[in-house]
Amino acid sequence: MKHNAATQRERIRQYLYRCQFGATRNVIARDTGLMVQTLCRRLRELEDLKHITRVRRCICPVTATLNIEYRLSGNQRAAMARKAGRAA
Repeated sequence: MKHNAATQRERIRQYLYRCQFGATRNVIARDTGLMVQTLCRRLRELEDLKHITRVRRCICPVTATLNIEYRLSGNQRAAMARKAGRAA
């Protein structure tokens, strides 16, 4: 499924809004259906725009690789909460 960059960024923001504690790149890729290469590009863009922040580094219990956990920044979480309140 092909989407433009704005749609992909919005899918990532919505996914992270639903996650209480944040998520790693692999989990986001699995649950949103975005290709990992595209996802890495969008994560960098969202980080540059200050829409998401790196929460912590964690080690995967299965592969023992170092992963970075992302979450929405406070301003973005508040903006999405207002947007969800208007839609309800």
